[in-house]
Amino acid sequence: MKNKKDISAIIEIPEKEQAELDKLIKSYRKKYIRTSQEIVEKVFKENKSFEKKIINKEVSKSISELRKIVWKEYLSDEVEFNIILMQDLHKILDTPKQIIDALLNQDFSSLKDQELKDQIIKVCGEYSGRVYPYIYKVALSNTNSRRSRAGKTFESIVYKVYDCLNYSFDSQGKVGRKTFTELGLGKKVDSILPSIEAYEKRRNKTIIGTMKTSLRERWQEVAEEIERTKIPEIHLLTADEDISKSKAQEMNNHNIIIVTYDWVAESEKLKGMKNIISFEEYLFEEIPSILKFWKDE
Repeated sequence: MKNKKDISAIIEIPEKEQAELDKLIKSYRKKYIRTSQEIVEKVFKENKSFEKKIINKEVSKSISELRKIVWKEYLSDEVEFNIILMQDLHKILDTPKQIIDALLNQDFSSLKDQELKDQIIKVCGEYSGRVYPYIYKVALSNTNSRRSRAGKTFESIVYKVYDCLNYSFDSQGKVGRKTFTELGLGKKVDSILPSIEAYEKRRNKTIIGTMKTSLRERWQEVAEEIERTKIPEIHLLTADEDISKSKAQEMNNHNIIIVTYDWVAESEKLKGMKNIISFEEYLFEEIPSILKFWKDE
């Protein structure tokens, strides 16, 4: 192996390779990681029981299970993405190529068994350590992607549940953000049931929905949206299982209806709060009553 002193120490990615790496990560992510919708469709296709459970009103448990299964599928894609990207890094970027060429500048043919294994391990360690700024950049991309993916996964599952129950809806993903913007609705509104057309005719006879996997302080953005758009109320669908009574009451003051798992909605601390409902109540009582209005019109 070439003397370590002869190999440049890479503390940060050279400026000329920054944009190239960003572009590479983006293209490989698109190529090797399926969208949330694609994964959800695959999971439903391979697990026929979920549709039956949803129709039979076993929704809360189904959504919880689906989130876990879909997330594992996503992480599997991410592993494949990481492997292929790191394998191809030296083919596309000059600095990793120079490093791997320098580290492999020796004849391995005379090495056997443990000696060969030790040398391979050494080269792998040397290479990963020396291209760590690139690995760190990929890791940051993965972290940011996971944050947004969690929300998209939850959203895709909910929309699939709507499809299973034959509920019509318009979402920003389906009709485009521009259409929602033209209605005066911001990006915090994810969907309208049964349709945008119904919203334009009589907004108080539609269900305006938003989705958040975790509430924390972000629910306040929803309150601001209600105030800005003057919509009567909004249904906030969440997978958050840690909802305090005080937070729920504060959201009630802003006309936010929280839709959550049945075991959360029916918990001792939240029981009796009118703005906390289960997925089951939302899907089999609230939505049907709205759809009946438009059907009878």
